[in-house]
Amino acid sequence: MAILDVSHISKAFGNTEVLRDISFSLDPGQALAIIGSSGSGKTTLLRCLNFLETPDQGRIAVRDEVLFDAGDPATRRESEIRKKRLHFGLVFQSFHLFPQYTALQNVMLASQLLAQERPDFRAHKKDILADIEAAARELLHQMGLSDRADHYPHQLSGGQQQRVAIARALALAPDILCFDEPTSALDPELTGEVLRVIRGLAEKHTTMVIVTHEMAFARDVADQVIFMDGGVIMEQGPPEAVIGHPREERTRQFLSRYAQN
Repeated sequence: MAILDVSHISKAFGNTEVLRDISFSLDPGQALAIIGSSGSGKTTLLRCLNFLETPDQGRIAVRDEVLFDAGDPATRRESEIRKKRLHFGLVFQSFHLFPQYTALQNVMLASQLLAQERPDFRAHKKDILADIEAAARELLHQMGLSDRADHYPHQLSGGQQQRVAIARALALAPDILCFDEPTSALDPELTGEVLRVIRGLAEKHTTMVIVTHEMAFARDVADQVIFMDGGVIMEQGPPEAVIGHPREERTRQFLSRYAQN
């Protein structure tokens, strides 16, 4: 059973079609890499999955639960958006950590806010918050940042900030973890440490959708690759096919230019 099923998603901004008839599915534990030139619709697709944008057409389902159906007004209610987002964790290009909070506080924040809505929160506040802190510290440990828990973002390198952002995205145990060019804001020497973390998540069979410009990484880590161009999926399949032996001329052109750069 697919954990994620995306069917016929389309999105336009004014007269500009950004996504056209996007469909794919993802099984539990798989990593999907989305590649393509700037402006091909990759980030907009991620934003639609995370309900930061509302598709004009199509359907999104997670574990057979329909989260969005353009033909069903009930799935478009603003009151349901936050609950739908809990299925997805999103790691942005530029970290987006809260500068006034430490690394630990950044990881804990969303869980603390959700916990306050629990009916037993007031009665068991101390224990609940202790559990949240313990879980956050464990995530920082997994990211190799135990000794940076009390550091503020400005005291961390770019790679460390991105690893805090990954821990924050994992804190709510999302069904699917999404990355939007997770290394694009990093210096080359810091890129490797973030890619190692994502590789480790893939080895643990974390379900992921990764928009990336790191072709070798996509080839080595992804179970599936989608190449997008002009808002459409030009080619999709296993990495050895799409990256190693692309069928479409447009895919070959993209990969050839990329290799030259």
